[in-house]
Amino acid sequence: MEKDFTSVSSIIGQIKKELGLDDNYFILMSVWEKEIGNNKVELNGFKNGTVFAKTESAVYLHDLSLRKKQLIKRLNQYLGKSLIKNIKCEIK
Repeated sequence: MEKDFTSVSSIIGQIKKELGLDDNYFILMSVWEKEIGNNKVELNGFKNGTVFAKTESAVYLHDLSLRKKQLIKRLNQYLGKSLIKNIKCEIK
């Protein structure tokens, strides 16, 4: 009886892809706090052109909404292409 095995790295790659955790997400993680300017807005994910974030304060939510277009432009510069189309942030 012959068994089909799938490598662990292949499985992890599939899971990362389904969760939106590709190389672009890790680039975003590395520059997020620098571009946000504080550690009060947490990066939660990136999928289908949308960055997902959470904060504990309405003040930071409002600040993010005011800077949204500029922030999208800056983050896309780090990625080297226009992958980010939207940022959705909610209060925890």
